[in-house]
Amino acid sequence: MPHEIRRLLAAFAARPWFLDGRYVEQMMSVLELRSMGAVRVESYRDQPAEVQPVSQNAGTIAIVRLCGPIMPRAEAVTDVSSPACLMSDFQRAFRQASNDPRVTGIVLDIYSSGGQVDLVPETVAVIRAARRADRPIVAIANSLAMSAAYWIACGADELVVTPSGEVGSIGAYVVHEDVSRMLEAEGVKMTFISEGPRKTEGNPFEPLGDDARAHLQANTRAYYDMFVADVAKARKVPVSLVRADPVTDDPNDKSFGGGRYYGSAEALRRGMVDRIATIDEVVAGLQKRNAPRGRSTASARAALL
Repeated sequence: MPHEIRRLLAAFAARPWFLDGRYVEQMMSVLELRSMGAVRVESYRDQPAEVQPVSQNAGTIAIVRLCGPIMPRAEAVTDVSSPACLMSDFQRAFRQASNDPRVTGIVLDIYSSGGQVDLVPETVAVIRAARRADRPIVAIANSLAMSAAYWIACGADELVVTPSGEVGSIGAYVVHEDVSRMLEAEGVKMTFISEGPRKTEGNPFEPLGDDARAHLQANTRAYYDMFVADVAKARKVPVSLVRADPVTDDPNDKSFGGGRYYGSAEALRRGMVDRIATIDEVVAGLQKRNAPRGRSTASARAALL
């Protein structure tokens, strides 16, 4: 594997991830393919991984899509051939919908296994700040809201999951790859010229030391603390319930999984979602709520963001 590929993978792995563990290998494989010269697939731009501009229709139910791996900004995925939801784009589209006086309800249509932590708590804050009693914000796991995506969903007034949907995977991790022996076998020796006593700790060219590991653990824990605090606030449950290990610390079988995910019925039983419904049912409910007397709900319009 060329050294530039290793650097790319290390850069992505070094940031705290709020991504369901089942999708880690898939994500890293995409990065490897791109780094080895795979052709960027331009058709991905037509997929719902990218947020579309808000339409300007009176009495609109705005649907803001969050699909694919979550990344902070375009710069993070410039060289990655993968459909991704950029938090910068998502925030921009959400603000466009929330600032439109003709929008009477907002649906967050979510299909994501999670992603990088960057800009996720800020996005949750943007959603919460836009909440109004006269304009519901409903997040729907359609049909996947894992980790960072579940965190974002918790910013809405209501959290819904489709019948076949899954939610959860509340946790965080950082990956450290030690390639020192591989480089040694290739006859390659890396030398750092640095200033700052801890500037190079955690680099992939030497084994991870205890101090560096402790620092990475503390940093990951800080993000995890933010995550569980927001979830507990949104779901109106104690932080301890969100943190609890379902195997060793959950006598009532009511925890939020400790990093596990759950299907719709189990998630509802545990209080991780408010109800089970399809996106059509969610939109129809908002249309009915906002339709003036004497006007057919069928005349209400739904705009796709």
